[in-house]
Amino acid sequence: MHAILLVGGRGTRLMPHTSNRPKALMPMGQHSLLEISLRRLHACGFTRATLCVSHLGSMIRSAIGDGSQLGLRVDYCTDERPLGTAAPLLLVPDWTEPAVVMNGDLLTSLDFGDLHRRHVASGAGFTVAYQRYWVSTGVGLLRTDGDRIRRVHEKPTFEWSVCCGIYVADPDVRSYIRAGEPTDMPALINALTGAGRPVNGYAFNESWHDVGTPARYEQARADFLADPDRYLRLTPSAPTADRSRPELDVVFLDEPVTGGATIETWT
Repeated sequence: MHAILLVGGRGTRLMPHTSNRPKALMPMGQHSLLEISLRRLHACGFTRATLCVSHLGSMIRSAIGDGSQLGLRVDYCTDERPLGTAAPLLLVPDWTEPAVVMNGDLLTSLDFGDLHRRHVASGAGFTVAYQRYWVSTGVGLLRTDGDRIRRVHEKPTFEWSVCCGIYVADPDVRSYIRAGEPTDMPALINALTGAGRPVNGYAFNESWHDVGTPARYEQARADFLADPDRYLRLTPSAPTADRSRPELDVVFLDEPVTGGATIETWT
């Protein structure tokens, strides 16, 4: 199985940690974030990984090499002019089978092998891994029309389906990316659905961290150091019943809410 890791970002939100290193090489104890992802992929049965590098790419090449020490065959492609999260897919060499595609600033205990198998069995050209979160506003929300109150929603709870920056893509999805034009993953997915191509969702409960800010990095690092095997080895994960996000206090909608609402967000 083949995985493609997007590790070319500058990591501006992680400054000053990323002033002299790519964010994919942020340390998590004795391992870097990228090394953990690669070891996890190997544990899930993957044999090849393509690293899409750009900013400080030479440091990543030096740290990972050909991947043999991690049990993988690692190759590289270089995005000389970054044009979004989907554009580097045009540069991937010898891509002939469905591949996991993931951002390089993630820490997760997801079973990548199961994700890949579900994608292949679905017959879809693209699969998006996501998690469900339930957010309580804690306040009453109003639907207004000018100065008139149309409806009151007393402390509603919303379900958020959060895109986790992990996908499985068939190689032919590249026909929906125009060379030289900025294209990110949401734009690619919208192009696929707009053309009638099926895009599947894959909900998972395993641990997942978006290591995009200093606070999130410290949280992910503490979680990894508390139980490294959870991320480095393939072991069953207990389901998570409720993923509350108390920092998301209030959600304002311009449509009435009946029961619940699903709001799609992107990382």
